Amino acid sequence: MKFTIVGAGGIGGLIGTWMARAGCTVTFVEQWAEHAAAIRTHGMSVTGSRGRWTVPVAAIVPDELASHGPLEMVIVAVKSQDTETALHQLLPFSTANTTFVSMQAGFNALLFEKVVGRGRTVVANPHFGGALTGAGQLEAGFPNYVWIGEWDGSLTSRLRSLQSALNHWTPTYMSENIWGVVWSKFCFGFQTICTSITDRPPGTEFDELRFKRVAAGLVDEAIQVTDALDIDLQGLDFFDPAPYRSGASFSPEGLAFWIDHAWKRHEVFRQHGFHHYHKTGSGMRFDMRVRNRKSESTARMPALRQLSAAAGIPTPYIDAMMQLVQEIETGVRVPSQDNLEALYALMSESGSAEKQHA
Repeated sequence: MKFTIVGAGGIGGLIGTWMARAGCTVTFVEQWAEHAAAIRTHGMSVTGSRGRWTVPVAAIVPDELASHGPLEMVIVAVKSQDTETALHQLLPFSTANTTFVSMQAGFNALLFEKVVGRGRTVVANPHFGGALTGAGQLEAGFPNYVWIGEWDGSLTSRLRSLQSALNHWTPTYMSENIWGVVWSKFCFGFQTICTSITDRPPGTEFDELRFKRVAAGLVDEAIQVTDALDIDLQGLDFFDPAPYRSGASFSPEGLAFWIDHAWKRHEVFRQHGFHHYHKTGSGMRFDMRVRNRKSESTARMPALRQLSAAAGIPTPYIDAMMQLVQEIETGVRVPSQDNLEALYALMSESGSAEKQHA
C-alpha cells in the first residue's frame, strides 16, 4: 500500500519516518517548502525519546501532488485550522477507494465527512508527543499510543492494514468506540488549552486548588454536552471522565491526581531524560509561546458549538477561555496567572468553582 502523509510535523512526521524506516512506501506532502526540500536532500532527522536517527523518505509540496499519482491511504496530520484546505487539495487526486485518516485531534473528522465522505474516512487519535524543531528535523517526545476506528465501529481490513503500519511507530489499537476516545480527548483538551494561557512553568499550571477547579470546570462543561448527547466517553490512561463531572464524589485531592497524572509524568520524563527537549508543556502552548504562531485551540470551537447547539447546553466558561486565547494570539493579552484568576472569578460568580468537587 502507498501511504501519503500530509503534514510532516510532530505527529505525521514521526509516524511516517518510522513507517519508511520499516520499509513502507511513504511520501510526505508538506506545505513548508524548506522542510520538504531538507527531507528530500538529507532525510528526516529525529532526536529525543527514540535516540538519534536520520531516515531517507520522499517529500513533496502540495503543488506536486499531480505527479504523485492516485492516492491510496492518506494520513492527514496538519493543524486543525489547515484541515479543510488540505482535504480540498487532495480531493482531485483521490479515487473511490482512497482512505483518508484524520490523525489529529479527532473532532476534525466532521470536516472529513463534509469534504471526502464518511465512507472514505478513518478516525484516529494520537496520544504521543512530538515537535517540529527545524527544516528536516523532528523531536520525539513522550511515547504513548494511537487509537483508530471506523465511523460505524466495525473492525475492517483497512483498519487492520493501518494498524499494522502504525505499529512501526507506536502501539496502535483498534476501537469499536472511536467516538468515545475522540470526545474524551476533546473534553480533556480544554484543560490542556488552559495551560497555555498562564505563565506558570509547565507541570505547575494547576498547583493551586482554585486553578484545579478552573481546569475541572472547563472539562466538566464539555462533558455535560457529550453526556446530553449520550456519547459514551472512553476512559484513557491519562483521563477518566468520572472525577470531573459536577457532583462527583471525588475529593479535590482525587481530582488533583487526575490533573497531575497527565502533566507531571510528562514533565518528569522530559526533565530526567538524556535529551534536552525543545518542546515543553502542551503543543498549543509550544505554538503560542515558542513558535509564535496561532495554535489550533480555536479551531476546535466549531465542533463544540455544533454539539452544544444539538444538546441545548451553553458553554460560557469555555467561551470565556477561548476569548482569552484569541486575545493572547493577537497580542492584546499576555499569558499570565491573571487569566486563570479571571476564569476562577467568573466561575465563582455562578458558584460553579466552589461546587466543583467541594
